[in-house]
Amino acid sequence: MPLDVLPSSTAVVFCLVGSVSQSSWAHRSMLILRSIFCCPARKAVRCKRRFLSLFFALFFLIPFSSSAKTEIVMWHSLAGHLGAEVKRLATNFNHSQNDYTVKLVYKGEYIEAITSFAAAFRAKQPPAIVQIFEVGTATMLYPPGIIKPVGELMQEQGFNLPEDHFLPALRAFYSEANSLLAMPFNTSIPVIYYNADALAKAGYSVFPDTWEEMEVLAAALRKAGYACAYTTAYPAWVQIESFSAIHGLPMLDAERAVVSYNNPAIIRHLERLKEWQKKYYFEYGGRTSDATVLFTSGRCPLFSQSSGAYNSLSELVRFRLGVAALPLDKQVSSRRYNNVTGGAALWAVAGQKADVYRGIAAFFAYIAQPKVQQHWHQETGYLPLGISGVYAGLAQESQHPVLRLAQADLMGQQAKEARVNFGPQNQIRAINDEALEAIFSGMKTPAEAVREAEKHANYALMRFVRITKE
Repeated sequence: MPLDVLPSSTAVVFCLVGSVSQSSWAHRSMLILRSIFCCPARKAVRCKRRFLSLFFALFFLIPFSSSAKTEIVMWHSLAGHLGAEVKRLATNFNHSQNDYTVKLVYKGEYIEAITSFAAAFRAKQPPAIVQIFEVGTATMLYPPGIIKPVGELMQEQGFNLPEDHFLPALRAFYSEANSLLAMPFNTSIPVIYYNADALAKAGYSVFPDTWEEMEVLAAALRKAGYACAYTTAYPAWVQIESFSAIHGLPMLDAERAVVSYNNPAIIRHLERLKEWQKKYYFEYGGRTSDATVLFTSGRCPLFSQSSGAYNSLSELVRFRLGVAALPLDKQVSSRRYNNVTGGAALWAVAGQKADVYRGIAAFFAYIAQPKVQQHWHQETGYLPLGISGVYAGLAQESQHPVLRLAQADLMGQQAKEARVNFGPQNQIRAINDEALEAIFSGMKTPAEAVREAEKHANYALMRFVRITKE
């Protein structure tokens, strides 16, 4: 029976089935239908019945577009092994349910990502989720209307996060009025890595607790034949921001919109490092992570870097790798306060559709599951969201050496004037990096460099206040 003589309703059905003929099952179905249409005229009625029966069987197998998963685009900045773990996280979530698909887009390093996001948001083409480093927090909050606060999102969508069990310093940093603004993702703290073989050679079995004791260790390492004792990655983060945090020193005064790290404790600490440089106890390795090679090559046995670098460092070095908390300067404070929380968070972007928001909430709830956190922590080296409450089992089972440092650095007392989410923090860090480079290149004294940095940082804060009030 040719198609042009079929009843109109049957012809429409044939067209519907034919429209999905790209799949193999649909192609086979078409062959069956053709055999039916070629049946003799005397059996036309029977053929029609057979056709309708077959059609209804096929009808419920057709993957109509209405059942397609909602796509959630997420921009991130993790590459290499860490990027592979992000991909695994998204893939596992996608396979865990049938409603949403997280689509990952790598946008380069943190600075590149936040720059790309700003442009995309202005063009009204932003992603649904974006990963932003911790010093980009204020950029996401001012002016208002850029993000959908996570606490508000989860409540609206009927999902709960175990926020009370998050690391206190982590929750405090990403919250406002006791409600989460962003979803903490890859959390890290500055730590000291050390060449355990080198320390043993110098007569040490454990890492010292104070900067004064570390100076004695540095002298012993030089005597043992090492070209330098100590180097650091991200010097502004470690030597100014982290040093201020663990000693309870404020970085800025948000009410007056001025920085407050031009103080005797910071200047004295930088003078110590400059003196160490003269004695070859310290070697400057650049503004970011260029100093890594000074450590992995065995040149400098002591190295301050992110706790999230442990896994990659353990694969690079040929010596026994140790890790310890950053030392304390007892002349500044005898009490250790919470450290800074480095890394980045996931931000839900404003202006998304309702089904996308529900998908974001489901994804964040998935990330917060203890088993997911355990795998993420173990494979990446980043800290889990918490180590107590629902995460207590994770802390007991984890063999990762950086986890015990989280208890010392993020479960303690929060300084009253701890770092606040105000101002262009990424610009201020860049200003401080420039100041440190001037110190270690011999261009300026610590006092001169910090005073100049203070002036530039205050100007950046003034511009920030003016722009955000417009």
